[in-house]
Amino acid sequence: MSESPHIPVLPGEVIDLLQKTDSSEPQWFLDGTAGEGGHSKLILKTFPKAHLILIDRDAIMLERAKKEILSVVGSLDRVHPFQMNFSEVDKELLDSLECPGLDGALVDLGVSLFHFLHSGRGFTFKNDEPLDMRLEPQVGQKTAADVVNYSTVLHLKKVFWEYGEERWALKIANNIVQSRHKKKFETNTDLVKLVEASIPRKFWPKESHPATRIFQALRIEVNEELLHAEKGIRALSEALKIGGVLTCISFHSLEDRIVKWTFRDLKSTDNFEILTKKPILPTDTEIRENRASRSAKLRGIQKIEPILNKRWEK
Repeated sequence: MSESPHIPVLPGEVIDLLQKTDSSEPQWFLDGTAGEGGHSKLILKTFPKAHLILIDRDAIMLERAKKEILSVVGSLDRVHPFQMNFSEVDKELLDSLECPGLDGALVDLGVSLFHFLHSGRGFTFKNDEPLDMRLEPQVGQKTAADVVNYSTVLHLKKVFWEYGEERWALKIANNIVQSRHKKKFETNTDLVKLVEASIPRKFWPKESHPATRIFQALRIEVNEELLHAEKGIRALSEALKIGGVLTCISFHSLEDRIVKWTFRDLKSTDNFEILTKKPILPTDTEIRENRASRSAKLRGIQKIEPILNKRWEK
């Protein structure tokens, strides 16, 4: 079965923000979460002389992005791919490319649809798959199965409540610990069945699966997504040129909160200006055409010349 074509979220709005860069002829952009390459293609087409640093922590996604870019743009001459986490971007990386600083950068904090539908790592409820959820399986960090099979009740409750905002966190955590004494959790189906049995049916959400929040929480825990989000925003803000723009797309309240407060903290240094007083949301038309965009929020910030403290001027 052929895959549906990937549609990038908030494409025009992302480009509008990146075009606010002060550079008359932008030379360097960075896509910190390459995914399927949708936003990368737009950046390369919008800025036909600029180079693009292409980053993804998943080697499979990086190759998919490169293939998609090549099919549309026709060349990878201006593309510099790196398999890494965008939170690891530093001066050494830029210096290796002779990049004096970024004119613009984008991070899309959502997990690619590919991971849910085709990765076979247990991100979804629809297929019986190993309970893995790692975005970097080759690195060898803990899996979702490790978390549910070896964490204490209190740790599981903390993960489910803080990362999933799940009201049944304690009951689900207790049931997991009791169940794993008989049989360890191996697949996503094992976990789905337990969550379904733990939440009374009258409290099941109407528009999503009852295990959605638990799966989100485990994915965030396994991949340390929120930690890397804040660290990455700060790293990319450092990499910007004066006048450079950083854009971030988030998909749930925890991510958006981190973006919002990190941007506010950067603004307090007088080196940044927030470009989006409120997050930019998808239009009704975009949501109809691309349901994956329905919870997206876009924020942007621009690096500026430091503001002099007038009190010290003579």
